[in-house]
Amino acid sequence: MSIKAALTSCLDTFTNLIKYTETTNYHQSLAIPTSSWATQLNRLRKWASDVGALEPGDASLDHVLREPSRLSLYAIRDHIPELLNSIEGMAKEIIEDDIAAVEEKYEGASDKPETLLEVLFGCIKSHVDSLEQYARHLPGSKTEWTRSSRVEYAVVADTQGRDSVEGTGRG
Repeated sequence: MSIKAALTSCLDTFTNLIKYTETTNYHQSLAIPTSSWATQLNRLRKWASDVGALEPGDASLDHVLREPSRLSLYAIRDHIPELLNSIEGMAKEIIEDDIAAVEEKYEGASDKPETLLEVLFGCIKSHVDSLEQYARHLPGSKTEWTRSSRVEYAVVADTQGRDSVEGTGRG
């Protein structure tokens, strides 16, 4: 499957996930807020734009990676569709299994440290993080990456499930 096809399908499903979280079936008090899901979708869209994943013809990421110049790009080329398919699969699972509604039964349970929804959110976020890291190594990417101005970010989920970013600069 091409990166463009995997991305298009992933974005469609992720958009449906956002719509799902805006329904009355999705209990905001029990789950990851819609704004946190939307942040991940926007990060995915920005990644796609930065690397040209939806561009046509010679400008497309599929074209750029058709014959990678470095061995590391072979691995990236093969892993990107896997990440996108995984994100799509998790989003579908949340929607189709109505996970948020199922977890309502466990509200207030002290023996459940992390809900399935939180685990899936963390996995999706981690996959988007990986895509952003890959962008730094792709030819023609708009994402700038220089060793001298590198900043490492640790993303921490607060108690509301929202993302905050703590940066530590290294020169």
